[in-house]
Amino acid sequence: MTTPRDTRNLILDRADRLLLERGFNGFSYKDISNPMGIKNAAVHYHFSTKEDLGVALFDRYREILRDKTTDFMTRGGHPLNQLESYFQFTLESFKERGEICPMGIMASDFNTMPPRMKRQAQLLVEEMIAWLTRVLELGRDQGFYRFPGPPRDKAIAVKSCLQGAAQLARISGVEVFEDAIQQIRRDLFI
Repeated sequence: MTTPRDTRNLILDRADRLLLERGFNGFSYKDISNPMGIKNAAVHYHFSTKEDLGVALFDRYREILRDKTTDFMTRGGHPLNQLESYFQFTLESFKERGEICPMGIMASDFNTMPPRMKRQAQLLVEEMIAWLTRVLELGRDQGFYRFPGPPRDKAIAVKSCLQGAAQLARISGVEVFEDAIQQIRRDLFI
């Protein structure tokens, strides 16, 4: 038997898939409810507004990021492994499902988002950049990476490169994404 918690998670799963395919403004509650065989009222029961749904999606993305990075942020770890895992995660997500980072998709909808969603988007970006900054900072301190400038600036450049490469790869093919990762490695002297 499906519980309300299960239904909520299934709605979030469907919304996530639609977000990655169409962008946040490209789907409605009907696009969620019809394929699931539920009424729009069931979606509204869990997320009374689309803003509530968007905030829940960002909360989910932030939780995933924290799950994957908390250990490193609290105890450290091998910066090369962290960065390579990030490369592999983004590349495999693209190869398997054609997914690009939700941040990239949501950026195009940012100006039309309600304030609570904008804040959640900003928090997600801040947390991602903080983690990547720490990876690059420790990696440089331990002699694994070389790059000029502050680690935060480099983290922004790496994140931007990967996000843009994934978008270009949708048009030009996965090789673009792989080439961008190779260039990042060269830029860091890995």
